[in-house]
Amino acid sequence: MSGHHCHRCGSSLHPGAMKCSGCMAGVVYGATANELRRAAKIGAGAVLAVWCYVVAYSLPAVVVGCTAALVGGVLLRKISGRARAHMVRTVTDQRARTV
Repeated sequence: MSGHHCHRCGSSLHPGAMKCSGCMAGVVYGATANELRRAAKIGAGAVLAVWCYVVAYSLPAVVVGCTAALVGGVLLRKISGRARAHMVRTVTDQRARTV
């Protein structure tokens, strides 16, 4: 059969399935919520670190830096989501599912 298979039990996954019919693991299409959250934190941290390194410490610079960090986090979260949009995986952790 063509299509996707469960990485845990090897059963065929039907298009649009929410659970594996063999082992009842949850099916995740695209990036998991944990992966998106991690990408947002990395993006925000990277932008803030670069901003603090380049710009002198002053109140306006800190405000702009924090705003830029939030924007960087959102952008990296979107990029990570798009990069993993084609992925289909099975997970057992309910918190790892997409939102």
